[in-house]
Amino acid sequence: MKVGNLMKSHLGKTLRKVRQGKQISLCSVADEHLSKSQISRFERGESEISCIRLINILDKLHITLDEFLILHNKDDTNTESFANLVQYIRKQYSSQNINNIKCLLSDSSNYTLNSFEKTMVKSILHTMDSTIIPSDEELLQLTDYLFKVEKWGHYEIILLGNCVQTINYKSYFLLTKEMLNNYIYTSLNKTNKRIVTQLAINCFILSIDKEEFSNCSYLIDEIKELLDNELNFYEQTVFLYATGYYEFKCQSGNGIKKMKQALKVLDILGEEKLKLHYTSHFDKLK
Repeated sequence: MKVGNLMKSHLGKTLRKVRQGKQISLCSVADEHLSKSQISRFERGESEISCIRLINILDKLHITLDEFLILHNKDDTNTESFANLVQYIRKQYSSQNINNIKCLLSDSSNYTLNSFEKTMVKSILHTMDSTIIPSDEELLQLTDYLFKVEKWGHYEIILLGNCVQTINYKSYFLLTKEMLNNYIYTSLNKTNKRIVTQLAINCFILSIDKEEFSNCSYLIDEIKELLDNELNFYEQTVFLYATGYYEFKCQSGNGIKKMKQALKVLDILGEEKLKLHYTSHFDKLK
């Protein structure tokens, strides 16, 4: 399998940056399978190399593929990348610039969106303007794709996370289960695990709202496992609040006490927006 045309020059550039940063010569990484000139051409973006050859070079540079891709993604300035699209949407959403987000759906946009990404954008817009909503067909195509995915990467996790308000609850819960069982995780890059934890907590809260208590029990066990040995204060605190909410709805335990504890922690952490959000939720329960 070859490194694709779209990525070869970018990957080669990253490879050269890593190699030179470690002060390792082309001669040191060349061998009988890949000559000095072939590596040089790849670094300049003039040719391709196979994935196995790239991994072999990385071994000689004492860098893992995960570490290499983290560096590559950090340096990649491709404006059409999904990561940059999500970052752009976050920025516009925090400023409530609905028109800028709407423009992403137009042909004149700087971003070229596929059908799943357009559905995601419409779902995000739905939280700002309830008259904007993906069609049933668009949502069906997205959920069909997600149900067929064997391994959930960052792309699939973000798609699901941004379509919570538009996917029906039953499908959302089943997709959350699929995600929990099949997400790609590496100890070097815990981003996926953290987002999966946040989505699982969101699904837990929605399940409490829907009084789907058997689903709640499953999610509690999964979230506890995700948070085990992790120092994620935001997730731990929101989970504490959600657990309190669950106990309150079930009329068991110390639900009110746990929710108040969580609100106090959010105050200590200086999470004003979150504190206001959950204080508002708490006040409605009285």
